[in-house]
Amino acid sequence: MHALLIGINDYSNLGVGGLCGSVADVCRVKEFLVNRLHVPEAHIRTLLDKEATQDGIISSVKGLADLDTINMGDPILIFYAGHGGTLPKPPELSWAVNNSNIECLVAHDARYNDAEETWVEGVVPDLFFASLLHRLAEVKGDNITVVLDCCHSGSGAR
Repeated sequence: MHALLIGINDYSNLGVGGLCGSVADVCRVKEFLVNRLHVPEAHIRTLLDKEATQDGIISSVKGLADLDTINMGDPILIFYAGHGGTLPKPPELSWAVNNSNIECLVAHDARYNDAEETWVEGVVPDLFFASLLHRLAEVKGDNITVVLDCCHSGSGAR
């Protein structure tokens, strides 16, 4: 088994409220994987707070597809604990969604524009996240479990 564990309590933008249990949740999941399931720590990638930027999250999910230690069909766990949000569907894209909003994971470097009431950077949109998972499944198989411990996670993996 391999795992990518992401937990964000502290956000770089003061406009994004902090959380108090996300990092602790990641630590508990890691402890369970290592101590109960005997997953080698070398098979677990952990991103906490400032490591869990938009680029860090995206590159870490992409990186799972490139790991030689993951064979086709090996179980992969992706666990995210932090803020989730919504943002308007990009008008230039023909994303198939039922309404005018999409959902997103809110990374450590996220910035919210109060005047426009939307996220303007530092987020991972649900359809983009789904495309990362699709690529991972093509390369490593579909034995992938995704746990999104956040608000607005209903379409998180599409």
